Parts: sequence; structure tokens; C-alpha cells
Amino acid sequence: MDITKAFSAAFERKILKNWEKIYVAVDIHDTILKACYEEKEEYDFFPHALQALRMLSERNDICMILWTACHPGPLADYLARFEEEGIHFDYVNCNPEVSNTELNNFDNKLYMNVGLDDKFGFEGEKDWQAVIDVLEKYQIPITNHL
Repeated sequence: MDITKAFSAAFERKILKNWEKIYVAVDIHDTILKACYEEKEEYDFFPHALQALRMLSERNDICMILWTACHPGPLADYLARFEEEGIHFDYVNCNPEVSNTELNNFDNKLYMNVGLDDKFGFEGEKDWQAVIDVLEKYQIPITNHL
């Protein structure tokens, strides 16, 4: 997967369409964390995942959606741990900000601009640095208010 291309296309489309934000769905296992199929998670983050996820969390032009099949108990633990690490997800497995249109029905399909999931081809071992690089390229302009 060329994550740089996916993010660049999303940011370019955001600029072209004058959108307020893009939507990024992120899986946990084999994407943020190395898969651990034990009852207690080890929280073994992939290289650069923490930095990239913090950068994504800090931006007001990105809506982060946790994309997971976790049961409610472990999910609450993951969300709490991610918050402790400075990672904030706006939603879990849904995107209530995007409504159905004449052409699209999002009742059963999550709307996202970029999906980070090992099943989509994202490689946690190497792709997080590319996410950082593209976020640095498409920085939010800073405005000084006097």
C-alpha cells in the first residue's frame, strides 16, 4: 500500500473541494500494535506509530475513527490507554458526521478518506514513518491572532 499516495490524494481533494476535514479510520491489531492474542494486551506499538497517531490527533482537519472488532471491555481499555498516550479517536466504528446523499448510502458502510488497516495493506512495521512525512508535508497553516 502506498500510504503517502492515499493521504496526499485525500489532502489534495480536501483542498480542491474546500472540505473542513478528512476522515481517517485506524485499526488496532497489526496496524497500531503488534498483534497479541492473549487476554492481556502488551501494547507493543509499531515504530513511529505513537508519534504519527499523536500528530493525527492534534490536527483539527482530521477526524480519527477507531476501526476495530474488539469487544466492549477490551475496547474501553484500548481507548483509555490511547488517551493516556495522547491519541484521541473521535468515533469508534462509525462516522455520524457524514449523512446519506442521493448517490451514497452510509447506513452500512463507514465513510472514510484514508483507511489504516493491515487488511487494507497497511504495514505497521514500516508505514508509520510515511504517515509522519505526509502530515509534515500537508501542515495546517498557522495564523497569528493579535
